[in-house]
Amino acid sequence: MENSKKRQEARSTKGKSSPYLPMSYAQATNAAVSILKIKEVFPALPNKKILEIHDAAFPKPDNKGRKIQHTTKGPSRKQAIILTSDNIKDTIMGDANAHIFQINILLKSIKSMTRAEFIRPCPGGVSINMNSVPNTSDLNTIERYLKSINGAGNDEVLAPRLPQSKSYLKITGIPYIQPNGNKLTSDDITTTMKQLELFEPVNLAAKPRVIKASPKSDMAIIWFDIWDSQNGSKAKLLINHFFNFGRYIAMIRATNMNPRVPQCHNCWKWGHFTFSCRAHGSRCQKCNGPHKLEHHRDLAWCCKANFKLNPPRLETVKGELCSHSFKYINCKGEHMADNNKCPFWKHRFNREWHSKKAQETRETRANSTRLAMGGNKI
Repeated sequence: MENSKKRQEARSTKGKSSPYLPMSYAQATNAAVSILKIKEVFPALPNKKILEIHDAAFPKPDNKGRKIQHTTKGPSRKQAIILTSDNIKDTIMGDANAHIFQINILLKSIKSMTRAEFIRPCPGGVSINMNSVPNTSDLNTIERYLKSINGAGNDEVLAPRLPQSKSYLKITGIPYIQPNGNKLTSDDITTTMKQLELFEPVNLAAKPRVIKASPKSDMAIIWFDIWDSQNGSKAKLLINHFFNFGRYIAMIRATNMNPRVPQCHNCWKWGHFTFSCRAHGSRCQKCNGPHKLEHHRDLAWCCKANFKLNPPRLETVKGELCSHSFKYINCKGEHMADNNKCPFWKHRFNREWHSKKAQETRETRANSTRLAMGGNKI
């Protein structure tokens, strides 16, 4: 019976993380010495009481001292990301199957086992998904082909690259108001980074974000993200390093990773990526109708004539943009779903804010359902 109880206790505690961090050899030695000293002072006390006295006098470290997690794991590397001009992007997506066919022919010609599967648009260019991780030769082949489309030049098609992880860092020690009286901007930070050898090995994943350290502070905090490996090798070259910014000395620090809340480009809601969207079709970012924006003029009810209304609604003239206004599905503001002035966009790095809004939406929907069924509000 005792053995079975022990086995059950072992199963129940299996997989549960300890509330304490592991101790080093020196820490374990010091703890043993202190326990022996308490035993010498109170020899009559049982061992359990002695351990309780020791734990009260020397509390064990908890998990609050965890290491900052400043690097995220990137997406699958079985894809090539190519930054292109809008014209080349539209040309590639207009006949994606033909381009996939031609790319695979070229990959076969260099005796590569990698094959392109499909092309999808991404911010600033296209992403070509592959059946395996492409090597340098594969990427060069794809680059040569894309540059041959409609005579695309070096400025219209940049070199393909593999997806990378992101590291999140911040800069402290720079005033928000500069000596010339102007506010610090992200362009000021970017210009300084380009001049310093310290930042040569890294590539920015987005423009630096400048904010005040507090509402009444005259100092700034600059948040910036860099492309990195999963072990954060490039971030380690920068963390705890100093550099000159004008007459001031700035310091680079690690910060907990805070990837932005994703916005789906299929249903235009926040909180999930486009590829994981469960909607059966695309939604219009203008009217939230079951069609794409380019088909809004032909399919949306607001652009069709209706003479039964008072006053009657006239048909939108062909070739002209829709002039009607709609309330955005998330914030109810009169703007399109991809507008960067939307509160949801401004709080895209604030997951707590988005979680609160999502909870409010769920409660509103639940109350509407209860009222429709004759129930009471929550």
